[in-house]
Amino acid sequence: MSLISSFFAFDIVLFVGAFLLLFAVVDALGTVPIFMALTEHYPDDRRRIIRQAIIISTAILVVFSLFGWLIFDAFGITIDDFRIAGGIVLFAVALDHLRGGDIRTRGLEPSDMAAFPLATPLLAGPGAISTVIIISGPPYSPLLALIVIAINSLLAYLILSSSNWVRKFLGKNGASALSRITALLIAALAVSFVVGGITDIVKGI
Repeated sequence: MSLISSFFAFDIVLFVGAFLLLFAVVDALGTVPIFMALTEHYPDDRRRIIRQAIIISTAILVVFSLFGWLIFDAFGITIDDFRIAGGIVLFAVALDHLRGGDIRTRGLEPSDMAAFPLATPLLAGPGAISTVIIISGPPYSPLLALIVIAINSLLAYLILSSSNWVRKFLGKNGASALSRITALLIAALAVSFVVGGITDIVKGI
């Protein structure tokens, strides 16, 4: 397959799987209670904070989806190496979600808050970066990854923009439970990444 055809390769089954994976890792719904707590004292700035956070997180994911493989070549890293490393990172992300934690950033200004911690590491953290690099390569494609990133960014914007409604609908306990369930899904996917990477390496020996 040529470079151009591999860039534009698209498969609906792979697309759905990649979309669900990135949606689970980004976990915009699970970010809602954190976002509400962070912006408790800045209700009038919430729209602006969301816009800035989405722009920054999208840019980070696009850059890594397009140029992540150049880093691989520069450091002699294979996709199986990264699958294993990415799986470990995803598992760590899942553990963080399962453990929860105190909000330590209440004193940040709105402009700072959009970049950290909302854009990264909440929306475009190590897990999401690992995911977009993986779904940019075979059997996926860069075009598929860009579409998945765009849709997930749009959904994250809509979810965070509707944070008041989402919080009321789910309730504090509902949002917390959803975040924990999503964390378990991420952990399972992380294990599959590690097992797949190790299996391919063993087959190649």
